[in-house]
Amino acid sequence: MPAPEFTAIEYRAEGPIAYITLNRPEVLNAMNLAWTKDLAAICAILAGDRRVKVVVVSGAGRAFCSGIDLKALSATGIPLNWFRETELAFRALEELDQFVVCAMHKYCIGGGLQLSLLCDLRIATDTTQFALTAVKECLIPGLGTFRLARYIGWGRAKRIALTGDYFTAAEAHAMGLVDYLVPEAEFENKVNEVTQNCLKIASEGQRQTKHLLRRAFDLNWKDFLEEYMVCQEKTLCSEEHREAMAAYREKRVPKFS
Repeated sequence: MPAPEFTAIEYRAEGPIAYITLNRPEVLNAMNLAWTKDLAAICAILAGDRRVKVVVVSGAGRAFCSGIDLKALSATGIPLNWFRETELAFRALEELDQFVVCAMHKYCIGGGLQLSLLCDLRIATDTTQFALTAVKECLIPGLGTFRLARYIGWGRAKRIALTGDYFTAAEAHAMGLVDYLVPEAEFENKVNEVTQNCLKIASEGQRQTKHLLRRAFDLNWKDFLEEYMVCQEKTLCSEEHREAMAAYREKRVPKFS
Protein backbone atom coordinates (compact mmCIF):
# COMPACT_ATOMS: atom_id res chain seq x y z
CA MET A 1 0.00 0.00 0.00
CA PRO A 2 1.47 3.41 -0.95
CA ALA A 3 2.50 5.74 1.88
CA PRO A 4 -0.03 8.52 2.57
CA GLU A 5 0.78 11.97 1.26
CA PHE A 6 0.79 14.94 3.61
CA THR A 7 0.78 18.58 2.54
CA ALA A 8 1.27 20.56 5.76
CA ILE A 9 3.26 18.18 7.96
CA GLU A 10 6.15 15.93 7.01
CA TYR A 11 6.30 12.46 8.53
CA ARG A 12 9.03 9.88 8.39
CA ALA A 13 10.02 6.90 10.52
CA GLU A 14 13.62 5.75 10.85
CA GLY A 15 13.60 2.50 12.77
CA PRO A 16 12.38 3.14 16.33
CA ILE A 17 12.28 6.94 15.90
CA ALA A 18 9.56 8.85 14.05
CA TYR A 19 9.76 12.50 13.04
CA ILE A 20 6.78 14.84 12.78
CA THR A 21 7.93 18.07 11.13
CA LEU A 22 5.50 20.97 10.78
CA ASN A 23 6.10 21.90 7.17
CA ARG A 24 4.62 25.25 6.21
CA PRO A 25 7.78 27.32 6.68
CA GLU A 26 6.54 30.14 4.45
CA VAL A 27 3.95 31.00 7.15
CA LEU A 28 6.05 29.92 10.16
CA ASN A 29 4.23 26.56 10.21
CA ALA A 30 0.87 28.15 10.96
CA MET A 31 -2.07 25.77 11.40
CA ASN A 32 -4.69 25.37 8.68
CA LEU A 33 -7.26 22.74 7.68
CA ALA A 34 -4.66 20.50 6.01
CA TRP A 35 -2.36 20.81 9.05
CA THR A 36 -5.06 19.37 11.31
CA LYS A 37 -5.95 16.54 8.94
CA ASP A 38 -2.28 15.62 8.52
CA LEU A 39 -1.68 15.52 12.27
CA ALA A 40 -4.71 13.31 12.85
CA ALA A 41 -3.65 10.89 10.10
CA ILE A 42 -0.06 10.72 11.36
CA CYS A 43 -1.20 9.99 14.91
CA ALA A 44 -3.41 7.17 13.60
CA ILE A 45 -0.34 5.65 11.93
CA LEU A 46 1.75 5.94 15.11
CA ALA A 47 -0.97 4.52 17.35
CA GLY A 48 -0.76 1.26 15.44
CA ASP A 49 3.02 1.07 15.07
CA ARG A 50 4.75 -0.62 18.02
CA ARG A 51 8.09 -0.45 16.20
CA VAL A 52 8.30 3.29 16.90
CA LYS A 53 9.46 4.06 20.44
CA VAL A 54 10.17 7.81 20.30
CA VAL A 55 8.47 10.59 18.32
CA VAL A 56 10.17 13.95 17.69
CA VAL A 57 7.95 16.94 16.87
CA SER A 58 9.65 19.98 15.34
CA GLY A 59 9.12 22.81 12.86
CA ALA A 60 10.75 23.39 9.48
CA GLY A 61 12.38 26.68 8.62
CA ARG A 62 12.58 29.72 10.87
CA ALA A 63 10.14 28.76 13.62
CA PHE A 64 8.36 25.95 15.42
CA CYS A 65 4.75 27.14 15.03
CA SER A 66 3.06 30.54 14.90
CA GLY A 67 -0.44 29.29 15.72
CA ILE A 68 -3.58 29.52 13.59
CA ASP A 69 -3.11 30.72 10.01
CA LEU A 70 -5.52 33.60 10.43
CA LYS A 71 -4.92 34.99 6.95
CA ALA A 72 -5.94 31.74 5.29
CA LEU A 73 -8.74 30.77 7.65
CA SER A 74 -10.29 34.23 7.98
CA ALA A 75 -10.65 34.60 4.22
CA THR A 76 -13.87 32.54 4.40
CA GLY A 77 -14.30 32.50 8.15
CA ILE A 78 -13.04 29.88 10.61
CA PRO A 79 -15.28 26.76 10.53
CA LEU A 80 -16.40 25.96 14.06
CA ASN A 81 -15.89 22.24 13.58
CA TRP A 82 -12.22 22.84 12.72
CA PHE A 83 -11.60 23.66 16.37
CA ARG A 84 -13.10 20.33 17.44
CA GLU A 85 -11.12 18.41 14.81
CA THR A 86 -7.93 20.12 15.92
CA GLU A 87 -8.52 19.24 19.57
CA LEU A 88 -9.22 15.61 18.62
CA ALA A 89 -5.96 15.50 16.66
CA PHE A 90 -4.15 17.05 19.61
CA ARG A 91 -5.63 14.46 21.95
CA ALA A 92 -4.54 11.65 19.62
CA LEU A 93 -0.96 12.92 19.90
CA GLU A 94 -1.27 13.25 23.67
CA GLU A 95 -2.52 9.66 23.99
CA LEU A 96 0.27 8.02 22.01
CA ASP A 97 2.13 5.33 23.95
CA GLN A 98 5.47 6.48 22.57
CA PHE A 99 7.78 9.03 24.16
CA VAL A 100 6.99 12.32 22.41
CA VAL A 101 9.74 14.95 22.35
CA CYS A 102 8.99 18.52 21.26
CA ALA A 103 11.79 20.64 19.76
CA MET A 104 10.93 24.36 19.66
CA HIS A 105 12.74 27.31 18.14
CA LYS A 106 12.07 31.01 17.43
CA TYR A 107 8.26 31.08 17.87
CA CYS A 108 5.99 28.79 19.87
CA ILE A 109 2.74 30.69 19.66
CA GLY A 110 -0.94 29.83 20.13
CA GLY A 111 -1.58 26.35 18.83
CA GLY A 112 2.16 25.79 18.78
CA LEU A 113 2.30 26.24 22.55
CA GLN A 114 -0.75 24.01 22.92
CA LEU A 115 0.96 21.39 20.74
CA SER A 116 4.02 21.44 23.00
CA LEU A 117 1.84 20.72 26.05
CA LEU A 118 0.78 17.42 24.48
CA CYS A 119 4.37 16.18 24.39
CA ASP A 120 6.27 14.42 27.16
CA LEU A 121 9.50 16.42 27.02
CA ARG A 122 10.11 19.92 25.63
CA ILE A 123 13.38 21.36 24.35
CA ALA A 124 13.73 25.01 23.33
CA THR A 125 16.41 27.39 22.19
CA ASP A 126 17.09 30.30 24.50
CA THR A 127 15.73 32.72 21.88
CA THR A 128 12.32 31.05 21.52
CA GLN A 129 9.32 33.28 22.19
CA PHE A 130 6.08 31.95 23.66
CA ALA A 131 2.49 33.20 23.83
CA LEU A 132 -1.18 32.25 23.72
CA THR A 133 -2.51 35.11 21.62
CA ALA A 134 -6.05 33.89 20.90
CA VAL A 135 -7.77 36.54 23.04
CA LYS A 136 -6.24 39.23 20.84
CA GLU A 137 -8.22 37.78 17.91
CA CYS A 138 -11.33 37.40 20.11
CA LEU A 139 -10.86 33.64 20.27
CA ILE A 140 -10.38 31.08 23.05
CA PRO A 141 -6.95 29.40 23.17
CA GLY A 142 -8.42 25.94 22.72
CA LEU A 143 -7.95 23.32 25.40
CA GLY A 144 -4.87 25.20 26.44
CA THR A 145 -7.48 26.41 28.92
CA PHE A 146 -7.70 22.81 30.13
CA ARG A 147 -3.99 21.93 30.17
CA LEU A 148 -2.03 25.07 30.95
CA ALA A 149 -3.12 25.46 34.57
CA ARG A 150 -2.23 21.82 35.19
CA TYR A 151 1.32 22.56 34.11
CA ILE A 152 1.98 25.93 35.73
CA GLY A 153 -0.86 26.72 38.16
CA TRP A 154 -4.03 28.73 37.84
CA GLY A 155 -2.54 32.17 38.44
CA ARG A 156 0.17 32.05 35.80
CA ALA A 157 -2.14 30.29 33.35
CA LYS A 158 -4.62 33.16 33.72
CA ARG A 159 -1.94 35.75 32.99
CA ILE A 160 -0.77 33.96 29.86
CA ALA A 161 -4.21 33.04 28.47
CA LEU A 162 -6.07 36.24 29.34
CA THR A 163 -3.44 38.78 28.27
CA GLY A 164 -1.96 37.08 25.21
CA ASP A 165 1.40 38.57 26.16
CA TYR A 166 4.66 37.12 24.89
CA PHE A 167 7.15 35.62 27.34
CA THR A 168 10.72 34.43 26.98
CA ALA A 169 12.22 30.96 26.86
CA ALA A 170 13.85 31.62 30.23
CA GLU A 171 10.44 32.41 31.73
CA ALA A 172 8.95 29.30 30.10
CA HIS A 173 11.76 27.18 31.55
CA ALA A 174 11.28 28.65 35.02
CA MET A 175 7.55 27.83 34.85
CA GLY A 176 8.12 24.24 33.74
CA LEU A 177 6.86 24.70 30.18
CA VAL A 178 10.36 23.90 28.89
CA ASP A 179 12.42 20.98 30.21
CA TYR A 180 15.71 21.68 28.41
CA LEU A 181 16.82 25.20 27.46
CA VAL A 182 19.87 25.46 25.20
CA PRO A 183 21.66 27.97 22.94
CA GLU A 184 20.72 27.75 19.28
CA ALA A 185 24.13 26.28 18.39
CA GLU A 186 23.50 23.33 20.73
CA PHE A 187 19.85 22.78 19.84
CA GLU A 188 20.17 19.93 17.33
CA ASN A 189 22.67 18.03 19.47
CA LYS A 190 20.44 18.34 22.53
CA VAL A 191 17.41 17.08 20.62
CA ASN A 192 19.41 14.06 19.46
CA GLU A 193 20.77 13.44 22.97
CA VAL A 194 17.32 13.53 24.59
CA THR A 195 15.86 11.35 21.83
CA GLN A 196 18.54 8.70 22.30
CA ASN A 197 18.09 8.76 26.09
CA CYS A 198 14.34 8.23 25.66
CA LEU A 199 15.01 5.38 23.27
CA LYS A 200 17.09 3.56 25.88
CA ILE A 201 14.28 3.47 28.42
CA ALA A 202 11.24 3.09 26.15
CA SER A 203 9.44 0.04 27.53
CA GLU A 204 6.13 -1.28 28.81
CA GLY A 205 6.94 0.39 32.13
CA GLN A 206 7.34 3.76 30.40
CA ARG A 207 4.13 3.30 28.41
CA GLN A 208 2.05 2.38 31.45
CA THR A 209 3.59 5.21 33.49
CA LYS A 210 2.62 7.67 30.77
CA HIS A 211 -0.91 6.26 30.76
CA LEU A 212 -1.24 6.76 34.52
CA LEU A 213 0.12 10.30 34.39
CA ARG A 214 -2.58 11.16 31.85
CA ARG A 215 -5.20 9.99 34.36
CA ALA A 216 -3.67 11.76 37.36
CA PHE A 217 -6.17 14.63 37.45
CA ASP A 218 -9.18 12.57 36.38
CA LEU A 219 -9.48 9.81 39.00
CA ASN A 220 -9.90 9.78 42.75
CA TRP A 221 -7.28 8.00 44.85
CA LYS A 222 -9.15 4.68 45.13
CA ASP A 223 -9.87 4.42 41.39
CA PHE A 224 -6.35 5.50 40.56
CA LEU A 225 -4.94 2.75 42.80
CA GLU A 226 -6.95 0.12 40.95
CA GLU A 227 -5.84 1.52 37.59
CA TYR A 228 -2.26 1.46 38.81
CA MET A 229 -2.52 -2.18 39.86
CA VAL A 230 -3.77 -3.17 36.38
CA CYS A 231 -0.92 -1.27 34.74
CA GLN A 232 1.68 -2.68 37.11
CA GLU A 233 0.53 -6.22 36.34
CA LYS A 234 1.07 -5.53 32.64
CA THR A 235 4.62 -4.33 33.26
CA LEU A 236 5.49 -7.29 35.51
CA CYS A 237 4.32 -9.68 32.80
CA SER A 238 6.27 -7.98 30.02
CA GLU A 239 9.39 -9.31 28.32
CA GLU A 240 10.98 -5.92 28.95
CA HIS A 241 10.61 -6.27 32.71
CA ARG A 242 12.24 -9.70 32.58
CA GLU A 243 15.08 -8.20 30.53
CA ALA A 244 15.49 -5.38 33.09
CA MET A 245 15.76 -7.89 35.93
CA ALA A 246 18.25 -10.03 33.99
CA ALA A 247 20.32 -6.93 33.26
CA TYR A 248 20.33 -6.04 36.97
CA ARG A 249 21.55 -9.50 37.94
CA GLU A 250 24.20 -9.43 35.22
CA LYS A 251 25.28 -5.86 36.02
CA ARG A 252 24.63 -4.47 32.51
CA VAL A 253 22.37 -1.99 30.78
CA PRO A 254 19.02 -3.52 29.74
CA LYS A 255 18.26 -3.80 26.04
CA PHE A 256 14.54 -3.38 25.45
CA SER A 257 13.14 -4.91 22.28
